Amino acid sequence: MGQFVSRNHNRWAYLLPSLHLGACLLSFTGVVIPGLQYLGILFTFILVADLPISVPYYALAWKHGALAVTWIFLGGTLWWYVLGRGANALLEKLRRDSRSA
Repeated sequence: MGQFVSRNHNRWAYLLPSLHLGACLLSFTGVVIPGLQYLGILFTFILVADLPISVPYYALAWKHGALAVTWIFLGGTLWWYVLGRGANALLEKLRRDSRSA
């Protein structure tokens, strides 16, 4: 079973999407718990941080609010995963290049 696990697999690539999903969930606790309604402001910052991905959110939010929020939760988390994996690949390439030089 160990043969299917990549040796270059880095758990740091999951940090950014985990933070994104956690921030999304935290910002929506105000919907469930009225005493924490002030946490909803976090969603504004999430939308700015997800800007390339949040453009469809603005188009969907006018008529399909639940679909728009689902897009940010899933699409934004996937976006941060791709960014994390890309950053990891770039760092690995820079490490390999510095070792060979």
